[in-house]
This record gives sequence, C-alpha cells and structure tokens, in this order.
Amino acid sequence: MKNKTPLILGSIFILLVIVFLITSYNPPDKSKGATQLFDGDKPTIDKIELMSMRNGHIVVEKINDVWDITVPFKYKASDIDVMQTLNSMLDMVVDGIISNRPEAQEEFNVSEASGTAFKAYSEGKIVLDAIVGKRSSDLTHTYARMVDSKEIMLWRGLFSQSVVRNADEWRDKTIYSFNADDIISVKAVDGDATRELALTDSTWTYNENGAEKPIDQNNVKQFIPLISMMYCDAFADENDIPKIAQNEPDVNVSFKVRNGDTHVFDIWIPGEEDDSGRYFVRKKDGDIVFRFYRYRGSQLVIDYDRLK
Repeated sequence: MKNKTPLILGSIFILLVIVFLITSYNPPDKSKGATQLFDGDKPTIDKIELMSMRNGHIVVEKINDVWDITVPFKYKASDIDVMQTLNSMLDMVVDGIISNRPEAQEEFNVSEASGTAFKAYSEGKIVLDAIVGKRSSDLTHTYARMVDSKEIMLWRGLFSQSVVRNADEWRDKTIYSFNADDIISVKAVDGDATRELALTDSTWTYNENGAEKPIDQNNVKQFIPLISMMYCDAFADENDIPKIAQNEPDVNVSFKVRNGDTHVFDIWIPGEEDDSGRYFVRKKDGDIVFRFYRYRGSQLVIDYDRLK
C-alpha cells in the first residue's frame, strides 16, 4: 500500500492539472457575457458616415434640426430610418466575442473590403467607429468589429439591415404631406378624359367630362389620403430616366388645398408588357422622379370604379 501512495498522489496531481487547464482555457472563439455598447450617458448623435464597396460613401447629418443626406448628394433624409438606426445603435447589446482571428473577418463580412464602415459623431467627435458585417444565420444578431480591434462581436438584433443600404434608401420618400381635410379638389386629365372630385361643405362630388356621377363617400375618403400623404416606394434609377425622357406623361393630376394653393404632378403608367410594373411620378417643373410599384401607383389615378 505504501508503494502505491506516490502513484496515487501523482495521478491526483495530474488530474488536477488537467482540470485546471480545461477550466482556465479560454479559446478565442468563445462568446462572453452580454454588455452595453454604450455605458452610462448616451451621446447625442448629429452625424453618421458610412463607407462600403457596395454602396460607396454616404453622409447623413443634422443641419438646423433637420436630418439631411449631404454625400453623395443633397436631399432630406428619412427621419424614421435615421432615428431607428440611432436608437438601435445607442441601445445596442453586445452578446459576446465570437472570434479574434484575422482570417474570420472575411467570413463575417467585417473586413474593410467586405463590411460597411460606420462612424457616428457627436459635436465633431467620433463616438463609434466600427465595421458592420452580415447578420447571423438565425437572424438574431449582426456581426461587427471596432476599427482598431481584431475582436468580432455579436451585436444583438439585425443592425446590418439598417446600415447596409444605398444612398437612395436613406432618402425621405415623402412627396406631399397635408392633412386629408386640407384637400378640397382633385382633377386628373388623361388624354380627352377629365375626371374631377370636388368637396362642397362635407360632401364630395364626381364629374367626368362635365357629367356628374354618383360615388360612395367612404371610397373617396379612402382615396384622398393617398394624395395628401403621398410617399413613394423608391426613386427612379439610371435605367428609368430614359423612359421618362422619351415618353409624355399618361396622366396629369392636380389638387387644391384650402389655402388656395394648387399642386400638380404627372404620372407615367407602365404598359401591359412592362414586367417591372413601375409607375413614375414627377412634380410639375420638378427634377426628382419618384417610383411606385403597380398596386400603389394605380391607386393614384382617379378611377371611377373604385369610387362608385
């Protein structure tokens, strides 16, 4: 028994060493506990800057309390999209580090070449400088990496969905913004046909080439907000512009508001063989062409069958 004691003690010592090594070893790919991306007081963001191989350089900044796109063009930004992005960023939870291997950066789209560089500023100071990568396969996280770090983080939520977008997708898609009660008439001219809705007191009437026809007041009340709060689905791209330039508009629409102002826009209707189904709208004397997909675009045209 005495001769076996050193052997037993040695075995115990080796076992303890193995347990120690197993419990103390922290491999690079092991995820750690959740933390807040921004601890303490959250900064007030007044500018964001994005850069990627896919979407180029985009700058969105707050000027005179209004969010504007300033690069690559000047246009009002979508307040909703900007605020959703900023709120998601400021409330971001980091669920751990998934890897610190340089070769993993391409795999998770967090390299300078594959990811989207995202900078957030507060009064001229950079408060976040990260590269946003792809979303996780289970659609619960976004991979991200700080520019000065090798660690690839798990950001909770689909933040990449807010950030990985082109400049047009940051634009405010609003064309007109009125209360529906402000509109007192709408007229559409299509070739030889003139269709007009007019509000008298609280009742809408409909005339087609001077002849009055009966309508359902509830149907009109569903149509008017489509004009008063008009927003597009997208903006015309370089392939769309030639179609507009080569063809006269199919319908001219004008509407009058209570202060006496009249607003006018033109509509291009897709042909039956046009698989894209794109309707195009341009304000009178405007240079921006707005795109609508078939279902929403068709609703902008006064259609008696939808009103009766």
